[in-house]
This record gives sequence, C-alpha cells and structure tokens, in this order.
Amino acid sequence: MNILMLTSEFAPATGGIGTYAREIAAAASHLGAQVTVIAPDYSEHTPDDDRAYPFRLHRFRGGLHSMRDLPSKIALARSSVRSADYDIIHAADWPFFIPLALSRRRTRARLLMTVHGTEINETQTSMKRLAIRTAGVFGPRTEVAANSRYTRELFRSRFAMEEHRVNAIPLGVSDFWFGSNRRRAEARQTHHLAPDRIVMVTVARLTRRKGHHLTLSALATLPDELRRRITWLVIGPEGEADYVREFRQMIADTDCDVRIMGTMSNEQIRDIYGASDFFCLTGLPESSGRVEGFGLVYLEAGAAGLPSIATNVGGVPDAVLADETGLLVEPDRDEIARVIAEIVEETDTRAILAAGAMAHARALSWERCAADTYGLSRPGRLESDIADLVATTAGASIPLAPVAP
Repeated sequence: MNILMLTSEFAPATGGIGTYAREIAAAASHLGAQVTVIAPDYSEHTPDDDRAYPFRLHRFRGGLHSMRDLPSKIALARSSVRSADYDIIHAADWPFFIPLALSRRRTRARLLMTVHGTEINETQTSMKRLAIRTAGVFGPRTEVAANSRYTRELFRSRFAMEEHRVNAIPLGVSDFWFGSNRRRAEARQTHHLAPDRIVMVTVARLTRRKGHHLTLSALATLPDELRRRITWLVIGPEGEADYVREFRQMIADTDCDVRIMGTMSNEQIRDIYGASDFFCLTGLPESSGRVEGFGLVYLEAGAAGLPSIATNVGGVPDAVLADETGLLVEPDRDEIARVIAEIVEETDTRAILAAGAMAHARALSWERCAADTYGLSRPGRLESDIADLVATTAGASIPLAPVAP
C-alpha cells in the first residue's frame, strides 16, 4: 500500500496533531506500507532527524498554519498527489482538507481526512462553510476518521455525511511510554519527594481550559491531614499570561504542596510518572468552541501504570474509562475533591485502576490505529487487539455535550 500524508503540523513543533502524524506514519510503515509525509519545515534545517524516520519525509517552507497559506497548500497538494501512484491520500488535519478536495480529480486514490475536534466548531462560520461546500470537501469520495466517538458525533452534528463514511478511530500510545524509567526511589529523591508522599501529576499546557485552577480548588477543600499528604507536580509550558499569574497566586494563597515544573522532556516525564501515584487533569468545556477531542496524555500516563482522575468533557471518556482505568467526574470542585480523596485513601482502588489503565493503553496501540485507519492487516495481533478494545470499552457511552455554535 502506498500512502501520502499531508499535514500542517509535525516535529520539531510540539502538539497533538504533530504526534498523531508522526506516530501513525511510523506505525503504517512498520505494517508494511510505503508512506510519504509532506510537512512544514518551520524554517529549520533537520535533514539528519528526518532521515531517521521509517518513512519518507518531504518538507515544505512554512510554519503553523495561517489562512494566507491556503493558496500555497492548494498548489502543494495538486503537485504532490500526482508525484506517485498512491492508494490513499490522507489529510491529517483540517488545513489540507480544501487543498486535497480540490486535487481529487488528479488521483484515483482513497481520500481520507482526520478530524480532531476543535476545528469542527471553527469551521461553522458562513464563509468557511461556503468554502467547504464549494470545494466539495466532504463529497462522495471522502472518508473521515474521527479521533474519538465524541468527535465523530460532533462532526456528524455539524455536517450531513453518511454514517458509514465517518469512523471513530481512537489514537494510540507510543511504545516509549511503556519503556523503563528510573527507579521510583531514585526519581523521588531527585525531586525531593518523601517516600510517604502521595504524588499527583498533571501534564498539560498551563491554560484555563485545562482546569488547573479547578484541581487546586478541589485540593484546598480536603481535610488538613489528607491534603498535607499530597504533592502535586504540574508539568507543561505556560499558556495565557494572566491565567498563569492567577494560578500562581492561588497556589500562594493555599496550604497545598504544588510544584510547577515547567516544560520537561518525555524522558523526564516518564521518570516522574514512575515516581507518582496517579494522574489528574480536569479539563473544562469552553464557550469558545474548543474541545478536548480525545486525551492522549491519559493513555501515556496509563502506560506508565498511573490511574487517572479526569472530567467528563469531549472525547476524554474514550481515554479514561470510568471506574476501569480512572475516576471520571463532572467538572465540579466538590466532585473532584471527592475522587481525589478516594484515590488517595483507597490503595486497593488505586491498584485496580492502575492495572486497568495499563491494559487499556496496551489495547490502544498506534499499530492498531494505523491498521484501522488505512485498512492494513496485523498478522497474529489484530484479533487479540480487537478483543481487548471491545472488553475495555464495553458498556461505555459518550454523551454529546452542548457546544456553542
């Protein structure tokens, strides 16, 4: 199978879409497909890094997408689709939807587009909908892959498209997160964490919609004896400056052990996972239309053996299975405080959820994601993965929360 992927995000830029493009391309290559990725260069010269990938990577001049880049992306797509006899052409994110649609007459390949969540709401202005309709973006030749059941239902609520052409294919977890890390005691000593501390960790950009302030408010309501047993490690880059200032002031005003760690490498994060007891990320719904399409970070923590506390927003319930891999609650301070107390005090519950989190992460591999997305076979492993996935998602339901138009 010969696959062409067009993506507007890729390494060295960080972010979920870049991770998706890199990992699914590598997984498809490992399954025997020939994969070519077209990605921006961010004005950086990275030939040695690019040659290390198991797929062909061609860079175009550009960075993070702007609407003024659309003409050049249209020209790029038109030339790229005719550069080889491709079986599948995959627009990995929305900036290449219109360019791919306008190039469809130049190829007989399957046309595949992946939706991640927020962009579905961002395309609802009259001008964007007109452009999508005029270009025939979701015409009869287009197949859509959604990164969660929530994202699939959100897409179908916004666009009239036959159900069989919109598939929910959860993301995967890199083998990296199952790898070995530093010994727990050594990692704790490095970060000055006493052996008897209960360590809660969050990995997310420090921004309002990630709900750090809600977690802190919940911690502050816990009984003194319980609260003083907990250390909260907050990892991730800073977002809105006013929110970061507000959050730091909240920390100063509370009697909670909260440590802002800043940006860390994946290797450092994996070591901290090994030193921690559970993961917590309490995202919030946003009136702006931004959504949490899936929640890959919960699975990465699960691969390291951490159960999660999460809020029931967007596609998070596909990543955190309620009472199986973590505790899933509404974005409410008192509810979050209740489940933090439960997971801290009930060690048996924590151990059971940790085992479930690791099993769920193993079931959601990138090879499984690539196989389901492209129709690739996985000799000797596909049936067992399907069985694992069915077992871990049985009975789960994903309500579609109201989203601002």
